[in-house]
Amino acid sequence: MRTSLRVAGWGTLGFAIAFFAMFVINALINTVFVQYPEHPLAADMAADFGLGVLGTVLWSVCGVALGIATVGLAAVAWRGTGLTARVCLLFGAVATAGWMLSGAAILAQRTPMLNANIAAEQADPAAEGAVIEGLYLGIHLGGILFAIAAVPWLAIAAVGAARRVSKTVAVMLWIAAVGPFAGFAILGAQFGFLVVMVCFAVAGPILLRRARRTDAADPVAPVAADAVGA
Repeated sequence: MRTSLRVAGWGTLGFAIAFFAMFVINALINTVFVQYPEHPLAADMAADFGLGVLGTVLWSVCGVALGIATVGLAAVAWRGTGLTARVCLLFGAVATAGWMLSGAAILAQRTPMLNANIAAEQADPAAEGAVIEGLYLGIHLGGILFAIAAVPWLAIAAVGAARRVSKTVAVMLWIAAVGPFAGFAILGAQFGFLVVMVCFAVAGPILLRRARRTDAADPVAPVAADAVGA
């Protein structure tokens, strides 16, 4: 239980920290260092390859944290390897895959080879811009896949967390489950990811504190440990 709490705590808190860092860095780049045209063409996207790599790395760190949180939350909320825990893991894995798909599309959109082929067609700017805009589909499809899979994943984890961990953690997981889906359904955008960041930032420290309290309540006696080692 202690290990599962730590895994879930670091996974959720790690996602919140990584996503916040990515959000701040992206905002600084877009407002201070780089002035993007409203309708970028292939040459603009190719010139943005380095920043695309940076964005993909940060996005992937968030995805790794999601994978860790998937394993930890299923183990904490639904102990053992029962059907419920497996379903929770399955939907968490699908949500993580959707997140990674968006990151891959971010990089693909800025790949020089792809944009060189687009520019080589020598189409008019409107047609070229339409192709570039179409490449955003991969980013949004990954985000939508994450939003849909996160509903059952985090809802199942929330039900188990309410019984075994903390009511506060359960509430945060419920909000994180609904936030991304509501963002796409109501606003048609990925603003719901910010909800996940905030909820995980609250849930992560609670899980880690619970792990520390578990350690304090059930310490390993040095004498017993020495006896086992002997």
